[in-house]
Amino acid sequence: MSVMTEICQDPLAVLVEQLCCRVYLDGGGNVRLGFSRRHGLQDMMTAQGIVRSNAGALRDRLRQIQGPACPLAPEETRADQVVIGAFCPLV
Repeated sequence: MSVMTEICQDPLAVLVEQLCCRVYLDGGGNVRLGFSRRHGLQDMMTAQGIVRSNAGALRDRLRQIQGPACPLAPEETRADQVVIGAFCPLV
């Protein structure tokens, strides 16, 4: 039950720190998640539910963190602009 309390308070922290997801905005301003091979179906479904329930707040927070939308430099990719967190590396 402690996860539910934290989800209400800071969904981005739960996604990044507890579920080890990459969270970013795509080119259309939609919240997207990145998973590694180590994520199970339950974690992925939980993360997607958090995003669906908190899409507006997450979108606003990611815009604040990532700054204003600007064209990407040729060597820069969307992956370079994800929220830094305890991402579970690919194994």
